[in-house]
Formats: sequence, C-alpha cells, structure tokens
Amino acid sequence: MSRISVIIPCLNDAAYIRQALESVFAQTRLPDEVIVVDGGSTDGTLEILAEYGERVAVFRQEGKGVSRAKNQAARRATGDYLSFLDADDFWYPEKLLRQEKLMESHTEYGFCSSDVDFFNEDGVLIHAAISKEKQPRSGEVFPDLFRNNFISSATVFLRKSCFEASGGFPEETYYAEDTELWLRMAKSFQLGYIPEALAAYRVREDSRSQQFNLHYASVESIHSRLAAEHPEYFQAHPELLSQARYNLYVRWGWRNFDIGLCRQARRQYARALRIYPWKLVPWKYVLLSLLPGCFLKSLRGLIGRKG
Repeated sequence: MSRISVIIPCLNDAAYIRQALESVFAQTRLPDEVIVVDGGSTDGTLEILAEYGERVAVFRQEGKGVSRAKNQAARRATGDYLSFLDADDFWYPEKLLRQEKLMESHTEYGFCSSDVDFFNEDGVLIHAAISKEKQPRSGEVFPDLFRNNFISSATVFLRKSCFEASGGFPEETYYAEDTELWLRMAKSFQLGYIPEALAAYRVREDSRSQQFNLHYASVESIHSRLAAEHPEYFQAHPELLSQARYNLYVRWGWRNFDIGLCRQARRQYARALRIYPWKLVPWKYVLLSLLPGCFLKSLRGLIGRKG
C-alpha cells in the first residue's frame, strides 16, 4: 500500500492547531505519519502538540521561513504522497481517502486538489468557494492556473516524486510560494481536480491589510519569472501573460476597494485598464471608488452581501 505523509507548519497557532490535528486524525483513511514543523512558538502550541505523543513527529526550525520548513519536513517524510495543512485550516473526513483513490486510479496525475470552503473568524462560511468564482478542471492546467490560480493549499495532495522533480517550495519566495510551486508542477504534470469541498480555509483578519499587497506583488514577480524561464511557451501563447496580469490587477484592486483603500484600488484598476481598456469591471470600480466615503462604505456592504 502507498504511504501518506501529512505536513503541518505552525507558529503560535495554539488557538487552531488542535482543530487541524483532530481533522487529520478523523480521516477515514488515516495518514501513515504526521509531521509538524514549528517555527518557534511561544504561545502554548508545543504543549498542545505534546498531548499527541508519538502520533505526531515534531521538529523546530526557527527564523528560516515557511518554505524551508515545509521542504525540510518533506525530506524527512517517508510517504509516497504528501499533503500539506496549515495549522489554522482543517480537513473534512473523506479528504485523504478520496484523493488517494483518485491518484491511484489516474497515474497520469502528478498532484490533485479540490474545492474548499472559506470561513472567517466569526464562522461565516462560503461553501465551495473556488467554483463560485473560477472554473477549475483536471488535466494539463498550466495556462488556467497561470491566468487565475484555483488551487487552495489546504486541498493539495501530491506524489512526493512530483514535489521533488518540481524543486519543492521556492525558499527565496516569501509570499505566494505555494502558488509558484503549483505552477511549476502544472508545467510538467497533470492535475486531478475533485469538484467538492474537502477542506476548510480560515480567512484571518490579521492578514487582510498589508499582507495581501505583498502576496499579489509576489504573484506578479512569479509571472515574470516563469515567462522569462519559458520564452518559447509564452511566445506560442502570446496573450497568456496579459490575461494573467489583467486578472491579477482586478483581484488586487478589489481587495483594496473592499477595505476602503480607494486610491490603491484605483492604481491597480488603472493597471488592468492599460492592458484591456475596453473592460467594464475596472471602470465600474474606478468610478465607485470616487464616491464619498460614507456612501461608499454602505455600498461596499451591499456588494459584499450580494456576493
């Protein structure tokens, strides 16, 4: 039988780590090993991990970044398959079983993912969040992912051989390192997609301001890097980079608009319009961002509830 290794990076996640681990140990197909790599927690996380005894292998790696931590854990892993779970997310019971069956029956797939539920600190849930916005599919999906990533890290299940062949998580990339790895894997391997939510992703309020700007800036750099590494591919697909940049700037603009940073939102929408000036969505939000603040706040609430 194949072996499955689960890898959980954490740092001061005492409020969440128990739920993550319990979701792993509630799987209908239990993993063969669970590796937790801690980045130097001081909030009681280690005491919670100690409660699980030998069921969890814990090692510490401080100050070297989450990508290196996950790569180190992957090197220690003995599984044929790897699955990564952030300490503040959790899985539904059928995740590992469904994904192992898919990979065993489709040897052409190097990795697989699924839809995901998003929920916030108040427990407000968006069911099957990916399929509401995007059109995920199986197969050779590199151009789809490049235009608009539809893989949530909470849902990924991959062959260790695929992970190693793709170089693991890029340790020089601090934000969006998982997006870069999924793209590099998709360049060489097919993806299997399950159109059901097998995991839940927690949207935390402490990551809603500066971090998303850094994340999107990193995605922009990843696009440039991959286009430079594969010039022949992008010459054969001349619109791909423009389409990806347009989608990125529209999402980036919306995130700023959603929290009331209208000047920053207009900047990103203007970048989108320089690519496709006839698109209506950026123009709409540019005009909305010019409305008086009090009226705009009420309007954003209506837009958010409608979505």
